[in-house]
This record gives sequence, C-alpha cells and structure tokens, in this order.
Amino acid sequence: MNRNLMISDIHGHLNAFEQLLEKVDFQPASDQLILLGDYIDRGPSSKETIEFVMDLQANGAIALRGNHDDWFLQWLQDPSQVSPNFLLNGGMETIQSYIDELGDEYSLQAQAEWTAYIRDNYPTHVDFLNGLPLYYEHDELICVHAGIDPLQVNWKNTSKEDFLWIRKEFHNSVIDSDKPIIFGHTPTKGLQAHAGVYFDDNKIGIDGGYTFGYQLNCLIYEQNEFTEVAVTKEEVETGMTRQLFPRK
Repeated sequence: MNRNLMISDIHGHLNAFEQLLEKVDFQPASDQLILLGDYIDRGPSSKETIEFVMDLQANGAIALRGNHDDWFLQWLQDPSQVSPNFLLNGGMETIQSYIDELGDEYSLQAQAEWTAYIRDNYPTHVDFLNGLPLYYEHDELICVHAGIDPLQVNWKNTSKEDFLWIRKEFHNSVIDSDKPIIFGHTPTKGLQAHAGVYFDDNKIGIDGGYTFGYQLNCLIYEQNEFTEVAVTKEEVETGMTRQLFPRK
C-alpha cells in the first residue's frame, strides 16, 4: 500500500465523504483507507453512508466502531435500555434515513416497531455494525475512535467504553507509546484554534467537526510523513470540491 488514509466522524454526511475521497484521489487498489467510526447520526444520509462504507470495506477498507454506531446497536437491541439522548443527539436522523414516515409518536412501543423494522429489513447493516472492531494497529500507527486509557500498561486493555467515549483523561495525559495514536470523536476545534488535524506528541486528532459546520479531514500517512486534506462545509454545499477535483 502506498498511502494510509484516515477519516473519522462522517456522521451521515455522505456527500462530504465522497467529495473528500475524490479530493485525495483515493485509489482502493493502492491506498489503505482506515475509517475511525461514527458513520451515522446528525447528517441526512446515515443509511446510505453505512452502505457505502460496507462497499469500501468489501474492497479492503478498514472500518472501526464509533460511539454513535454502538449507541445505534444498543437501541436496535432494546430501546427501553437506551438514554433518550440517543434520539436527541442525531439518532432520529439515522432512524429517518431507514423509515420514511415515522409519525409524531416517539413512545417506546413505536420505537420497538422501528427497531424491528430495521432489524428485519437491514440485517446486513446490523451484522456490519456488530462486526466493527474497537481499534486497528498498523506497523507504525494505532487507530481508535476516541482514545485509549492512559492508566493501562497495555493500551489494548482499554475498556470498550473508553475506546468509544474517552476525552479529557486521554487528551490531557502523556501517553507512553512508540506509535502515534490516531483518534476522532472530539472535534479538533475544541483542542486547538482551528478545525484541522490536531498534532500533540504521539496523539493525533482528526475529527474536523464537519457535522457542526467545520470540515471533514483526511490524515495521510506516506513514507513516514503526515499530510492532511480537508473539505469544508462551504466547499461541499457549493460543489466547489467537485469543480476543482471532478470525479474520474
């Protein structure tokens, strides 16, 4: 593989994701694409994003699990055991991408009907999400969704909750690792003054906060060097990216 391309927190914004892949001239035969989770919620095309990522995975891409992907799975299993925050933090947009007419009834009975419909009609999507791993280790990189537990001697002993949800405990700690840890989950605008890739010793944050109006980042690792490419909300909405980098 010539390049490792890392993207995180697409959040149902399939158009932006496709335009970013075009902008970096993604070549499945020679590039290793690594996706750090949160394919769904908030954006308009969660179902379609999952289908697209499934196709990418079938052609060699590596897809990790994010907290929103895991939240959706928990809701599909038993909505009564999931906090209403799931619906309020983008879950409704995901459900609406699967079911055209939800009505005004959001009761647990209605949600049970929605989960049954999605499980029955999209079993391959459920299987895909269930199969997503929590981390990927490369010869020279470690990729996770949110971070690792800095108190663990062996980072692989990080709990599932921390792999998916950790923030400050990871961001504010010195991590003893001989490989850089690439993470998403926390928009980099909250870690620095801009939405580009965040570099801090051996921690590299790549969530550009596209779903909050900023940008979708791609971190590129090639020949021991990191570079970054991004598409902004404005570029995507105006079609500027496709004008500059037309589909081949």
